[in-house]
Parts: sequence; C-alpha cells; structure tokens
Amino acid sequence: MRTAINILVGIMMMSAFSQCANSRKAISQKPDGLELGEVVSEAWTMESSPESGTNLFIPVTSANGIFLDSVFYKGRRTALEKVQRGSYLVYIGRFMDSSKPDIVMHADPRKEAGNRPPEIRKPIPFELAEDEAVVSFKEGDVVKYFKIPHVKEGKPVVNPRKE
Repeated sequence: MRTAINILVGIMMMSAFSQCANSRKAISQKPDGLELGEVVSEAWTMESSPESGTNLFIPVTSANGIFLDSVFYKGRRTALEKVQRGSYLVYIGRFMDSSKPDIVMHADPRKEAGNRPPEIRKPIPFELAEDEAVVSFKEGDVVKYFKIPHVKEGKPVVNPRKE
C-alpha cells in the first residue's frame, strides 16, 4: 500500500513539473504577407529627470491586414503602438525603466509606512538572446508569435527637459 502511495505522489509531481515546461509559448514563422524593415532599439533618457527607457521601432513595409499586438524584448513585455504617416507604418514598443524611489529607514516604523515594496517582473515565456525580440499577433482568434533576430542598437537619445 505504501508503495502505491509513493508511486501516485511521484506521478503527481512529474505531471506538475511537466505543466511548467509546457507553459512556454510556441513561436511560429513570420506570417505570409508581412514584410519588416530594419528593427532598431533606442535607449533614451530625460535631461532633467530620472526618467529613462527604451523604444523598439518595428517598421512594416507590407502588412496585408496583419495587426501586431505586443513585443517581448530583453526580458520584458509591452504593447505595440501603431503609427502611420501616409504610406509609412511603424510599430513602437515603449519600455519604461523603473526609477527606484527613496526608501525611508527609521527607528520609528510609522515613518517607514510610505515605503513601497519593489516591483517584481513576471518572467517572459521565451528564451531570447540579447538582440532578439518576439512579436505577438492575432490570426483569427488565435494569438501567434514570431521572432525577430538581430535587433539593431541605435544611438542613445537624450531628450531636452520639459519646461
């Protein structure tokens, strides 16, 4: 009887771990009819504030009704913003860097009450190299993903201060 219980517990543990391995998303081929230009990543900062981030530019030369939804890049995910000027179409992913707020350390715990806990990022469901991105898009009701290899690093941009 004890052996049967051990086998049952072992099977349950193996099935639990196999579900974790299956949580990875499947990457398909780039959809037919979608042609991309050179994908560029630009780091940016604000001149007079601690704000900073990265913008990922995905120019589309031919879309054929395909709408890009979100992008995974350098361990983070963000929605894509569609910008069209005449025949020029680009999707922009804006990744904001979180600034660390000041933490109050004091002998009186009431003075520490305003401290916020740190932000914990959820891991992305893909293993990517430093210069790779994955884009999600919808085909009917099904969400699919394709990989963009060789994202080019652009020059960092310093935005002038806002007055």
